[in-house]
Amino acid sequence: MSAAAADADSPPLLTATAGAAADYCGSADSPAACTIVGKVERVCYNVRVDGYSKTKETTKNGSYIASTEFVAGGQPWRIRYYPNGYSQSTDGHVSVFVDRVGGVDVGLHADVQIDLVARRRHGDDAAPPETEVAGRFRCTFWPDSSFGFQRFISTEKLDKSPWCVRDDGFTIRCDIIVEGPPFVVAVKPSALGWHLGDLLGDADTADVSVVVGGDGGDGEETTFAAHRYVLAARSLVFKAQLFGPMKADNGAAIIRVDDVRADVFRAFLHFVYTDELPPGELDVAGDGDAENAAIMAQHLLVAADKYDLPRLRLVCERKLSESLGAGTAATTLALAEQHGCHDLKEVVLRFIRLPSNMEAVKCSDGFKHLLESCPSLHQELKSRHILS
Repeated sequence: MSAAAADADSPPLLTATAGAAADYCGSADSPAACTIVGKVERVCYNVRVDGYSKTKETTKNGSYIASTEFVAGGQPWRIRYYPNGYSQSTDGHVSVFVDRVGGVDVGLHADVQIDLVARRRHGDDAAPPETEVAGRFRCTFWPDSSFGFQRFISTEKLDKSPWCVRDDGFTIRCDIIVEGPPFVVAVKPSALGWHLGDLLGDADTADVSVVVGGDGGDGEETTFAAHRYVLAARSLVFKAQLFGPMKADNGAAIIRVDDVRADVFRAFLHFVYTDELPPGELDVAGDGDAENAAIMAQHLLVAADKYDLPRLRLVCERKLSESLGAGTAATTLALAEQHGCHDLKEVVLRFIRLPSNMEAVKCSDGFKHLLESCPSLHQELKSRHILS
């Protein structure tokens, strides 16, 4: 079902696509761009058509019945209802249009949804769908322009609908989101994160080296180029290492990190510079990736706690709570207890409070480790009557 203009001389319809609303505010490729935006207002307007059979008999093809006016975005609107179609080519259909009635001589961007409301019939136990017919479009309305659906629903289908026509009438619902006055110049979000992200790994401007690994038994080391002022600004721990009493006496611009995996630190460093993890870092493409994503989130949480990045810690807590299962609950609970993640801990406790989940958790590999590493949790589980 596609939207169409009611009048041949109306401004052309902007194609409604999934990306239209986002694209209207500018492209990510033009960070300095701005646009004119208005106050966003949402209005839901119901039009009740009474005497449906009579309107079909007395209203000829191409003629319409107009609703009373309503206001959205500070401008007047109405609904046009064509009982026998908008034109000869749409005879045998109900046409429905949204009409902007005069107003300020400026185009208004609007998202419009038109629904044919379904209702339960008396004595019918079956639950109706929310709507029988629904259509949605986005376009720019100028004064006295109309857009809508020439073939909203066939009269044959409407007559046979078990839900819509009731007591010789039905209801059309128009949900409209419109940008109206006052208009302002909107500024795009800050691009600071993008610019700092461009510095990540830039050896020409880097003034500190972070050496990761080497003491884990395999002797492998990975060196990351970084910028001391970025590290210091983001982490008090790095600030102390680079500028405080903990800094090297010889002034060497080298930081050693021996307790973080290189792949974990790479994602961690990306967050330090951009305040976001690398795209897809914690995404799960399949069942086999779920465990790896959870493990990565656990390692990142530990690093976030060590270097005092509270937002990264929350990101990891969110991921671990979303991927919580019987196989990960025990290790996640131990991690939450050891690093003071109170919200994550509560999520896990609510999960294992269910008897079926508790039995599965008790059979997991991490449950024994949980009881050994966090004896206080063993007592807490008992006090909460989760564990007997």
